Amino acid sequence: MPTRPSPQLARRGFLALAGISMAGALAACAGQGTSAHGGTKHIRLSTWNIPTDITSYQAIADEFVATHPGTSVAVEVTTGQFHQWFITRLAADLAPDIIRITPQQIGRYAANGSLVDISGQIPADYRADYTDPFWAIGARNDGVYGVFQHTDNFITYYDRRVMERIGVTPPTALADAWTWDEFLDVAREVKQVTGKYAFGYGWSGPETAYRWLPFVYQNGGAFLGEDGATPSMDTPEAIGALEFGRKWYAEGLATTGNLSKTGGGDVARNLFTTGQIGMMLNNPEPMAQLDQEMPDHWGTAPMVRNTGEASDLGGNALAVTKSSRYPELAAELVVMITSRANVERFCHDGNWLPARKSLDAADIGYATHSDTMQQFIDQGSTIPLSMVKAESGQYFASLNAVFADYLDLCLLGQLSPKDAADQMMGAMRSVTAN
Repeated sequence: MPTRPSPQLARRGFLALAGISMAGALAACAGQGTSAHGGTKHIRLSTWNIPTDITSYQAIADEFVATHPGTSVAVEVTTGQFHQWFITRLAADLAPDIIRITPQQIGRYAANGSLVDISGQIPADYRADYTDPFWAIGARNDGVYGVFQHTDNFITYYDRRVMERIGVTPPTALADAWTWDEFLDVAREVKQVTGKYAFGYGWSGPETAYRWLPFVYQNGGAFLGEDGATPSMDTPEAIGALEFGRKWYAEGLATTGNLSKTGGGDVARNLFTTGQIGMMLNNPEPMAQLDQEMPDHWGTAPMVRNTGEASDLGGNALAVTKSSRYPELAAELVVMITSRANVERFCHDGNWLPARKSLDAADIGYATHSDTMQQFIDQGSTIPLSMVKAESGQYFASLNAVFADYLDLCLLGQLSPKDAADQMMGAMRSVTAN
């Protein structure tokens, strides 16, 4: 299911396909414009190429049109590389009215005026149903530039047979999550059983290097300072996190075929399903594959922790772009999609984690693995506000590319953790200075 807009293979790829809502089909054929004398107000919503999600958006779009006479809504699919695609359309003033966007992408466009403030259309009760971190994804000092729809994070998967072999009972409660040292101790035993490696990590390509940042925060460090703009990867805590990651590869606990820039996608799950690793830190997406290839042989535990807790920040927000001819109407549709009832339905149909804090697994009514989905929902409470502000900040898209470069160099041992931090800081300062 589940941190998804990044280029993940089947679920979150940006493919050149499009779904058009029945209500918007005729308007889509006619173009976005409307008559100056009261023609149809046409709204376009762009989403990822996930068939179930397209169907869900279409259903809500049809309901919206039914209650807003004189409107139509087209549900389209984001194509190509997101930033290139979006920038090109913004420049031509042809961006969709509503964009499905990740926390890591939103800050850049909120800061440069590409997204519009929709706070005037958001009901007063919305804020109370979001945690501070999840609301901060779209909120800025001067307005609200997106509403978080669903989330995603990492927990720990394990092979039950391997755990039985080594005599370990994995934790179930957040308070009992393995510390780094405990996790490494278990991993060393797991490696002896598999004869290969111990665990894998759920990156899905260079754009998702940020998925490793929770370890910095688990160790009391931060990617950026409290202002959300000053690099802070040279602290002892941040360097300590890099040292932890370096141990994975120095001890052969993880394979160099599974790195942030070169080993994403389904690498970790394929290693897991073929028995080459006995643990995996990942989001809910592998669950369907695990049910097919190793049913009854896998379980889950909380995400590891150290002096603090943290997990990956995935999911998406919905935002209104400056290209919209009808920003208030588009904002109304965003409000409708992110209502409690529609988030509940969307997460049920798509197997996503709700961003609204009043919804739990029982409310969603997941078809399978409700306990595991609740574990993911609970894990979302450990995502730190400071990490959210860093990842949803205006510089993050560029900073993430820098992080990917130096993280891999450190993990591979081509740079020591201290040298990697120092060089990373120089590159990060160049980004934020511009």
